[in-house]
Amino acid sequence: MDEIREAVPQSCTKCRRRKAKCDRSQPCANCVKTNSECTYESIFRTPLTRKHLTEVEDELARTKELLHSYQSASRSPAVHESANPRKRRATSTSNDPAPSFYNPTSIPVQEQQQFSQTAGAVYPSNTSTMASSAPQPSYQDYSTLQQRQPQPPMHRPAASHPGPSPTFSMETPPAGDFDWDERVRSGNRFIDGMASLTERSSRGYMGVASGAALLRLADDASADSGVEVDNGHNETASNTPPIPVLFTLAQLEPFVDAYFSTYHISYPIIHEATFRAQFMEIIPRPKGNSWQVLLHIVATMGAFAASETAPEIDLALFEAAKARMSIDMFETGNITLVQALTLISNYVQKRNKPNSGYNYLGLAKRMALGIGLHKEFRDWHSKPLMLETRRRVWYCLYIFDVGAIITFSRPLDLPKDGIEVQLPLNVSDSDITASTKTLPAETQGTTLYTHVRCQAKFHLATSEIYERLISTFPSAEEMLQLDDDILGSWLRELPSYFGQDVLQAPRYRLCHAILQWRWRNMRILMYRPYVVRRMVSRAQDAQHSAPSSSWDDTAIQRCLDTAAESVHLITTYWQQEKQNVLACWYALYFLFQAILIPVICLRNDPLAEAAPVWRQQILSALAVMLDMSRLNSAATRCHSTVLNLVGGWLGDNTPPNLTESPQTQLNALHSFLWPITDPNIVGGYDGFQESAAYDFMTNLGGF
Repeated sequence: MDEIREAVPQSCTKCRRRKAKCDRSQPCANCVKTNSECTYESIFRTPLTRKHLTEVEDELARTKELLHSYQSASRSPAVHESANPRKRRATSTSNDPAPSFYNPTSIPVQEQQQFSQTAGAVYPSNTSTMASSAPQPSYQDYSTLQQRQPQPPMHRPAASHPGPSPTFSMETPPAGDFDWDERVRSGNRFIDGMASLTERSSRGYMGVASGAALLRLADDASADSGVEVDNGHNETASNTPPIPVLFTLAQLEPFVDAYFSTYHISYPIIHEATFRAQFMEIIPRPKGNSWQVLLHIVATMGAFAASETAPEIDLALFEAAKARMSIDMFETGNITLVQALTLISNYVQKRNKPNSGYNYLGLAKRMALGIGLHKEFRDWHSKPLMLETRRRVWYCLYIFDVGAIITFSRPLDLPKDGIEVQLPLNVSDSDITASTKTLPAETQGTTLYTHVRCQAKFHLATSEIYERLISTFPSAEEMLQLDDDILGSWLRELPSYFGQDVLQAPRYRLCHAILQWRWRNMRILMYRPYVVRRMVSRAQDAQHSAPSSSWDDTAIQRCLDTAAESVHLITTYWQQEKQNVLACWYALYFLFQAILIPVICLRNDPLAEAAPVWRQQILSALAVMLDMSRLNSAATRCHSTVLNLVGGWLGDNTPPNLTESPQTQLNALHSFLWPITDPNIVGGYDGFQESAAYDFMTNLGGF
């Protein structure tokens, strides 16, 4: 706790030492007489107030809690002996104490020291970006790659008839329970926060429409065959969790600035002016510890999103945020805690803890409903700033919630009925301040809230498409109609100043680009099953091939065109605009989903007339993924996955592999039909589409 310097009348140093009477002049008479140096020392005293004493008591309580956690872990070296829930249950008793809410992951001590010493100098003011054009690798760069070997077929229950089955389900008995533990890091298993949960158990429930559903249908010879009962063998967690670094406000300030200059532009869940005034204590901070949690998660997200190298300091900042949380906080409800929980959810998902993020988001959603963020009342005499803040928080939460539900293929649990809150106004922050009495007119131009308005409308519209996709899969004609009616209507209503070809101010270019990538990604996912069915069916005999229709042809062409547009837009953005972890996260997700289309096409028809175009798209995407790997480790995995799938087909003279059966083709495809969610998604739709694609293709007549 900082002490306060007070000017208190006192004797000089010499007089106090001699216990002589001092006249307190400068110099005093005694020092003049003895020809001594006359100096006065300041006295440091803390204010004798109830507020200061409360702060000291709170800080002491937190310190004791941290020390207790550290000492408990030191006395119990087997605290992380097993990460497998079944093994823990077998060794536990009914008298086990309740687990501590705070259980930090391991951070090396040297990293903690580095964090505390360099917190104020993380981001250079001038950073170089990628050259205007990314180097395009040639086929010779991949000439040593071997063609992917056919994988064992996937076993599915035999259908009683070749036509579509309304009762068909991809639900299979689980190999184990669905418990999960994301407190520790895996040594050999890759778990990403984008819903790539490849294990059959111990990674959380993934529904029939998720990417993991395909893996549950694989036989024992497939990539997911060996379900380990004990996951603890692969865990590399440290036995002694460290005490989180205690950051000062001066150390947190650059990360707060980074948050508002990057992440806040896309998702303004916090009112910047109010938060900064509370940060500087110009206005009172909210009561309780919620604001401290919000402060540290804001700093955490700022350190993560704005970093131009692979970030690490955000891990220590997040431990500091968790250290300020307690179970008692969830016996309260306030908008500050809703903001903090929502940001925590989005952060931990990006930091490869998808189920933890899903839980935090559930807490935020329930609390938001509990404090009535979903309602607006007639004749409600509230200040415009408070009303707009509630709207912004609600729709940012809504965006994250819908994206996570679709990603994990879990039921939509936010009803449409009873939600009576308007979209945030498209205004500048200066138009609504604490003293504003009436709501201003909206601005006809891009503001901080343009993107969140457009994305909220997008999710409100496309949730209907999601509900249709996870039920009986529509025909090509029906899908085209959904596209024209819903997605087309949303595109027509998009503000002209936020259209695709409108050049935005530098601060808005990322969120503007993400919105363009997002709706194209949705269209790709809508039509991808038709592309996969067409390409894979070519390996069958003619008499077993399903007849094609003009509707199918139109659907396939829309998918191919949209994928090509996405690859071009994303690679161009990455080559020309500012690069940081936040931009990398979104660009990687949408680029990976888009490049799957030419990968499928080239793998199944390498001699097609469009094959050279597909090869060029793939090579461009590979170059960008390679550059992204310095910011996101998932980019390396995406790069390797694409090469493993299609590396042998990147040459101009590569003969087609016409011997693979459709089931082998599908089995080869399942390794990359995994969703890497756009946080918000926030873009995450891939999970439900993977299973729907498989169900759609395997239940139509002739396939």
